[in-house]
Amino acid sequence: MTGLDKIIDEIITEARREAAGILDEARAEADEIEKQATAQAAAQARAAEAETDKRIVDLTAGRETSYVLRRRQALLEARQAVLEETLTAGRQALIDLPDNEYFAFILKLAAAQAASGEGVLLFNAGDRARMPKNFQHLLNLALPEGKTLVVSDAPVRIDGGFILKYGELEENCSFAAIFRDRRDEFIDLIRGLIFEG
Repeated sequence: MTGLDKIIDEIITEARREAAGILDEARAEADEIEKQATAQAAAQARAAEAETDKRIVDLTAGRETSYVLRRRQALLEARQAVLEETLTAGRQALIDLPDNEYFAFILKLAAAQAASGEGVLLFNAGDRARMPKNFQHLLNLALPEGKTLVVSDAPVRIDGGFILKYGELEENCSFAAIFRDRRDEFIDLIRGLIFEG
């Protein structure tokens, strides 16, 4: 082998060593990049999984909260409906009382609402028809001294109860008006009896 061949051979050998070193460095660098990419992908996968889990928990909690709110609202509406139905039934029960009980109640109500002087009681046509014959006499006995009420022959359009009139002044003592004016009080009473009693 000539000197030139030897030099070329050494250059080739050195180049191969250098290429192998560069190749080893590149492989090591590629391995490091792959490790970092794998670690980063795993971290992203864990973060995505954690976010998915959080969303599932949030959605589930949101649905549970929504269900609880809808259930609570439905229960509240049902209770309100029961209260309203009971209030309506109570008013109708007054209207449907047997004649003697109905007019005994009317006497107490008229005596409580009467003012000094002479007033007029107006009833609906149905109550006028079922009124006891001696109602005017019983009314006068029920009133305190200085108060007088006369039952009018003119019917009024009310559900039950009466209209109390003193000249131009009228007091609506119909059951609809009484139940409307004292609605909150009656609702509280019914609520206490049904739901808390």
